[in-house]
Amino acid sequence: MLRGHQTSDMTLFDLPILPLDTRVPKYALERRGAISFGSPTSPKMSDGPCKPRLSRRGGVSVDCDDVEAKYLRTLGDVVPCKQNITTLTEFTTRVSLKDLGEMQSTEMCDANLCPPSRFKRKMSSPTVCSYRINEGIDRSQLNRISYWDFDTLSIARITKGRCLFYVGCHLLIKHDLFEEFHLDIMSVLKFLNLLEQHYDAENPFHNAVHAADVVQAMHCLLVNLKSINSFTAAELLACMLAAMAHDVNHPGVNTPHLIKTSSYLTQLHDMSKSASLLEQHHAKVAKSLIKESGIIANLDPKLQAEIYELVEDLIMATDMAQHSTYVNKMKNLMAEGFDPERADHRKCVMQLAIKCSDLCNTARPWTTCVQWGKLVLEEFWRQGDKEKMLMFDVANIFDRESCVPSKALTGFIDFIAEPLFTLWAEFCDTSFTRNICQQVDNNRSMWEDVNTLPDKFLLSS
Repeated sequence: MLRGHQTSDMTLFDLPILPLDTRVPKYALERRGAISFGSPTSPKMSDGPCKPRLSRRGGVSVDCDDVEAKYLRTLGDVVPCKQNITTLTEFTTRVSLKDLGEMQSTEMCDANLCPPSRFKRKMSSPTVCSYRINEGIDRSQLNRISYWDFDTLSIARITKGRCLFYVGCHLLIKHDLFEEFHLDIMSVLKFLNLLEQHYDAENPFHNAVHAADVVQAMHCLLVNLKSINSFTAAELLACMLAAMAHDVNHPGVNTPHLIKTSSYLTQLHDMSKSASLLEQHHAKVAKSLIKESGIIANLDPKLQAEIYELVEDLIMATDMAQHSTYVNKMKNLMAEGFDPERADHRKCVMQLAIKCSDLCNTARPWTTCVQWGKLVLEEFWRQGDKEKMLMFDVANIFDRESCVPSKALTGFIDFIAEPLFTLWAEFCDTSFTRNICQQVDNNRSMWEDVNTLPDKFLLSS
């Protein structure tokens, strides 16, 4: 609730109501609290006067000590919650780092994370109120996490959409980051749950499953580097955090659409860098969630600052509008000669790695690649549907009626994905990287053979 608007008996229905696309008042951005985005419903005959139905809630947060922590987030549908609460003390007695990957069906609710309430956020997977450690997933599936054919879409189905939680936690353990930085288990769980909540599950492509796919690909690319031992533990932690959070709070539309529709994000971020509007937002939300969860709170302040800076630099590198800038930067580094002792050289490599990871779906085995292709096109077409309703000009790739999937996806591979993975293979010439390039070529050939796609190609509603 907004400060200055609270009363002792204020209920959730008393929060100010705003249409979803209405600009947030300036005073709201200066306070920490919540605004509800809702719409009135028709009253039932037995219910008396109509009350607003909270179909959406939004939160506006700003850390008074750090203006970079300012962000706006949509928290999701609000529905009655009748879940039993288990105390934090009872949960922590069940959890240890050793058995984190093997525990079965553990539930908890931390009063600091989610105060007991009759409301919870409606999600397809358990919220921060409920942790189910490795329910429905066995260790052998996660043991394949270093293989390029690791299928996060399958893991998402097995875990009911919670693959980012499991994959992220497993990778932090696998890189010995818990021991290296003495990470607090509860802070890590809080971070992963907050992160999942801030990815919109309604987005076909830019969701938590994509984030899990990217962090797994980042892991594969880094561990196959010959110079991996030159990277510091802090850099590896920043890579994992940035990859997990690189698209956090993505609205499901691109930057030009946000600008054309005067989205609230244009009011929150530096429009002199309008080309990187979404990446600015992802970076600031990521830093806010890292700070809110306290995942690195026990580290030296100087080291914290370095991690924050690197996380932001890595997320900003995923901006496709700046693609050529980062590619040319890497080409110059290779011409100069890579020096693993230089931090700026290592950062350049990490930026290229997260760019490749962001496009990893084009290099996965064909059965996985084609599923991701459906998802990304569906998200594009949904944006096109919105733009048609607003009477905007719609680019061909966003028009579900005129877009030819084979041409759209082979074009992307030809001009973006294939040159990018080839550059990575030139830098890190191993059988692993050569196989990735071969897979990209194979996928391109498969897409080229798909001239028209049947109706079943499209996602079901």
